[in-house]
Amino acid sequence: MKNFLLIVFGIIAAIVAVANIGSIVALALSAAAAVFGWHYFRKSDSTIGRILWGIIMLVGVLTGISNIPAFIGLLAAAGVYYAWRKWKLNQRTNSNVIDADPFAKFEKQWNEFNK
Repeated sequence: MKNFLLIVFGIIAAIVAVANIGSIVALALSAAAAVFGWHYFRKSDSTIGRILWGIIMLVGVLTGISNIPAFIGLLAAAGVYYAWRKWKLNQRTNSNVIDADPFAKFEKQWNEFNK
């Protein structure tokens, strides 16, 4: 049942992430505009240049903040990653492979008992 819920969660999160891919791209572009605006704002010597780059930076920050579907898409992508990691971890721990040395645990406990 746990694996079934993990699969359902992963599928739903993947659908949400793919549905918001356009918003995520727009968020990346607005973040790039904000970063470039900040970079060139700091390098600019003229007042007009600082005002121009400050406006570009402000527009990038405001469009990034107002892009709520992109944040939902990023959370969904994180959910897909979480489900994938849990699925891989469950597959590794639930394998029916026997260890090479069946007496390793016994020897460890025996050494702890004899101390």
